[in-house]
Amino acid sequence: MYIRVTTYGFDEGRIDEALEKMDTTIRDDLKAIAGLESVQECRIGDGQGMIISSWDSAASAEAAQPKIQEILGSMAEYMTSPPEVKGGDVIWTM
Repeated sequence: MYIRVTTYGFDEGRIDEALEKMDTTIRDDLKAIAGLESVQECRIGDGQGMIISSWDSAASAEAAQPKIQEILGSMAEYMTSPPEVKGGDVIWTM
């Protein structure tokens, strides 16, 4: 299993609009990505978000990057800073 963590800034005043787009458009796009097992998004501060995605492998996460970049690009209007991405293989789980 491989985990990718993405942090970014977002426009708090448009959060409802962004969540609606994620529910109506982005969700189906993500479900269609091979190897993507789950995605959680959380608020980590005022205007700061974090996405945690779980993948079956680092290779799947890497292969999906063009589509992920396209999806993040479609959400750019809601972001106030560029996404910062880190990832790694899971070494322990509960």
